[in-house]
Amino acid sequence: VSRAGGSRRGRVVRPEPGARRPGAWWGVGALIVALLALGAAWVALGSQWWVVRSVDIRVEAPPSTAPWSEQVADPAQVQRVSGIRVGDRVATLPRSEARERLEEVPGVAAADVGRGLTGTVVLELQLEEAVATRARGDEQEVLAASGEVITTVPDGAAPGGDEGGDTPALPELQLADGVPEGQADRAVSRAVGTLAVMSDEMRQEVREYRASESGLATLLPDSRVVHWGHVTDEADLRERERSVRAILTEQPPAPGATLDATQRGTVVVHEG
Repeated sequence: VSRAGGSRRGRVVRPEPGARRPGAWWGVGALIVALLALGAAWVALGSQWWVVRSVDIRVEAPPSTAPWSEQVADPAQVQRVSGIRVGDRVATLPRSEARERLEEVPGVAAADVGRGLTGTVVLELQLEEAVATRARGDEQEVLAASGEVITTVPDGAAPGGDEGGDTPALPELQLADGVPEGQADRAVSRAVGTLAVMSDEMRQEVREYRASESGLATLLPDSRVVHWGHVTDEADLRERERSVRAILTEQPPAPGATLDATQRGTVVVHEG
């Protein structure tokens, strides 16, 4: 800055020849980003680099269902149902649709489909817990708490796992006398939901499990029958169990008596 005659003038700085203006770098950066985006889109959609190269199926099964996990979730069937195939483009995998289809497979409680970022798509299945079996002709149906048939096994097969193993045998559910043929499936569905929340202590007293129109009925020693109704709340059933056990201990009814515990807090004894 120079001073002359009391006035002040600024010195003008001019860019050197060939120097780039700062704004020019933004244009170069935008071009690079655009090229990278085009390259990524080509890799994802136009090349054979990012495709499904393998499908890994993982199954988590409760101990009661574990003996039949491969039968319930057969790998070939699981992949076919998912609709995901080797060679599919990872970027456009219909993961939500595949998960919904897998969760419709009998015996599958929940499913998840991995993103396949490495070229391997992981299908994870969680199986329902097996609660009881029901004889149907020459086969036995393995039932979940919902009443849904998880799988079928040959009649006479050990229902609950390997002999001598840690998995207890599943109770067999029978139809009570007088259940109309058209109501059989509904009766079984209602009964198995109650059986699922019954305590181990009560189960030890049961000789037979029956599906009646009102829900679950159990045959106890001395041919006493208890009608529990349709109960899926564990606390509710525990209260009914205590009431029934108190009567059997303090005022045992005659052999062959019927105990109606279909109403919470009340047990009605019918003898004769």
